[in-house]
Amino acid sequence: MAAQGKQTMPWLFFSPSGRLPRLPYFLGWLFWVAVSGFVLTRMFANEGNDIALALWTLILVVSGLVSTASIVMLTIKRLHDIGYPGPLAICLFIPVLSPVVFITLCLWPGKPEANEYGP
Repeated sequence: MAAQGKQTMPWLFFSPSGRLPRLPYFLGWLFWVAVSGFVLTRMFANEGNDIALALWTLILVVSGLVSTASIVMLTIKRLHDIGYPGPLAICLFIPVLSPVVFITLCLWPGKPEANEYGP
């Protein structure tokens, strides 16, 4: 994890440094799934209104870009927790490997001792 007292939401979602246990990793993913689901429901609710639909489509694109960057940062920290280097997060972009990597990262326990990525 980050240094004591510096575990903030921006650190959690947008910083590649430190370590992240399984539960916060899963909850971070769940948060972005909920955001995407909300935006999609708003898009479907406004199918008849072109201006509102265009606005919600723009919000979907922006939230998709932000959530992708955030999920990469969450994954890097989760990889650090189990002792692997952050660049392995690229496996999330390989369609066949993505679900396997996600399930593995959600289930694989982190190393209890300090490693090169933090305590």
